Amino acid sequence: MFVFVMIFSLSGCWDSRELNDLALVMAVGIDKVKNTDDFRVTVQIAKPSGGGQPGKGGSAAADEPVWTASAEGNTIFEAIRNLAKFSSRRIMWAHNNIIIIGESVARDDITPVIDFFTRNVELRMRTWVAVARGEARNYVSAKTGLENIPAMSISSLFRYSELPSESVKTEVIDLFSDFLSDSIQPMVSGLRMRERVISTENKQEHGGEKQVELAGGAVFKDTKLVGWVSPEETRGLAWIRNEMNNAIITVPCGKNKKKQISIELRYAQTDLISKIDNNMPSITIKASARGDITEQDCLTHLSTEQLKEKVEQLANDEIRNEIKLGVKKVQKEFKSDILGFGRTIHIQHREKWYGGIKEKWEEIFPEIPVTVQVDIHINKMSLYQEPMKIEKVESGNYK
Repeated sequence: MFVFVMIFSLSGCWDSRELNDLALVMAVGIDKVKNTDDFRVTVQIAKPSGGGQPGKGGSAAADEPVWTASAEGNTIFEAIRNLAKFSSRRIMWAHNNIIIIGESVARDDITPVIDFFTRNVELRMRTWVAVARGEARNYVSAKTGLENIPAMSISSLFRYSELPSESVKTEVIDLFSDFLSDSIQPMVSGLRMRERVISTENKQEHGGEKQVELAGGAVFKDTKLVGWVSPEETRGLAWIRNEMNNAIITVPCGKNKKKQISIELRYAQTDLISKIDNNMPSITIKASARGDITEQDCLTHLSTEQLKEKVEQLANDEIRNEIKLGVKKVQKEFKSDILGFGRTIHIQHREKWYGGIKEKWEEIFPEIPVTVQVDIHINKMSLYQEPMKIEKVESGNYK
């Protein structure tokens, strides 16, 4: 008995791997090879300090912190296996930050991507997912952001995306859940590249180095990408999908549209309420939030209460327009229920959903009437301070 106990207790981890033998994937991109059904997998791998030269197929210099490489195959798994032909280390996925789906794959069918990455036991279901405008390999190989490892910079975009609220945050588990659902369609974060960095040598030169940014969303119908929603439309959709926690909106001060008031919104909440009359559903969207005025670029002598009421009304109108803009795009143009209207009816009218609405949902969704109600409350405290310009005008120092 003692011998058996010692054998099992001293055997160690049977599948342990030495860190020096592993290549840690930080980002992966999936594309279709042009004019074929083959896949191209591009990986960004963190290099150990003092690492050696990259092997065949790699693109990074020896002193760079990452090594980017790609390989092709009939399937995603075969393409990844082909990476091993020139990788000196075993590829490990546990530290992957983001999966970038190329537009060619998204427009064809995302099923292989979901199937592979949800079956992979090394990959976390909380990994970010995004769809690239164009080829994913350009985003995986891009030098972007402040971090030494560009994949860390891209994953950080999701962390702070709530500030502009012009994209959505999608994890593998979200995409998988929506993919399986029969009452909501998938919407995935959108990526684009824009020239943002100002040259350190020539301050007048804007650009010269593209940066990856979160912008808008990719709208799917079943397994295919059917179109993109702009950052402005995405803000409206974020309200409906209850993904709007914090946001900054601007409203005009008065007749001069160039003068604006900025409002920071918090505690945003949206409720969807459905009704069914004569087997025709309708949806009421009720959005609410609290806010503070953070910038006021205009002169006004309105009382605190008058200004508060005016700003609340303008904010209500602005948000109502954003929501209607997003609804119109996906309901009338894409005819894809990424809004969760079907899920709302499924939950609130279960019998009628299964009593005929579910089977006809694809025909019903574009036609259902939608009402939008917005209630923004501006906190009074921030209005006690008069705009700086008024103080300067009254003191005689403003020209």
